[in-house]
Amino acid sequence: MDALTDQLLSASFLDWLAILTSLLYVWLAAKDNNWCWLFAAISTSVWAWQSFFEYQLVSDGLLQVFYFIMAGVGLWRWTRGQPNTPATSADTVPGTTSMPSTEDTSIQSMSFNEHLFVIGGGLLGGLALGFLFSNTLVAAATYPDAITTVFSIITTFLLISRRLENWLYWIVIDAVYVWIYGSTGAILFALMMLINIGMAVYGYLNWRKELSKPNTSVTSGV
Repeated sequence: MDALTDQLLSASFLDWLAILTSLLYVWLAAKDNNWCWLFAAISTSVWAWQSFFEYQLVSDGLLQVFYFIMAGVGLWRWTRGQPNTPATSADTVPGTTSMPSTEDTSIQSMSFNEHLFVIGGGLLGGLALGFLFSNTLVAAATYPDAITTVFSIITTFLLISRRLENWLYWIVIDAVYVWIYGSTGAILFALMMLINIGMAVYGYLNWRKELSKPNTSVTSGV
């Protein structure tokens, strides 16, 4: 508790900027709102700096660079519009338009094969990345950090593709990050991950409710 109090009092402007914009990103994504990607771009650029230079979480820092790029991809894809649930003016980011799309970008449920790919690919890719970093770089929590990095990359694609179960994966990933940040002394970031877990639960329930609406096409990924 003393460590958390000290970090709350000593947190810099950049720390709070990264935390607050990251929470806004997750909250708006849980509400299926296009604005989430703008806050994602802000939070990831700041968080990358903190990961590299404050906490020596190398693969997590690289993950934030990836997130920054994917924020642009997510904004582009989500503003193309969903054929079954057209975007409203409240969800449309100024300067963008909801373009007609031949690709279904509505919320979908994942197939069994998709789950196998996510779990198998995440574990194999994470172990390979952890082995690489353990032999080439000095990093904290090398293998857990690497595995969560790979799973986060894959799950980000699930979020961009509006796969319902992405939120279930985020719950597990954020729980591991609570331990990683806590073990490296980043108690404030660990607390943020706890909040993210709660919002991921909300995101899953909210997206599942959207799927249950009569005008929403419920499909399963290939």
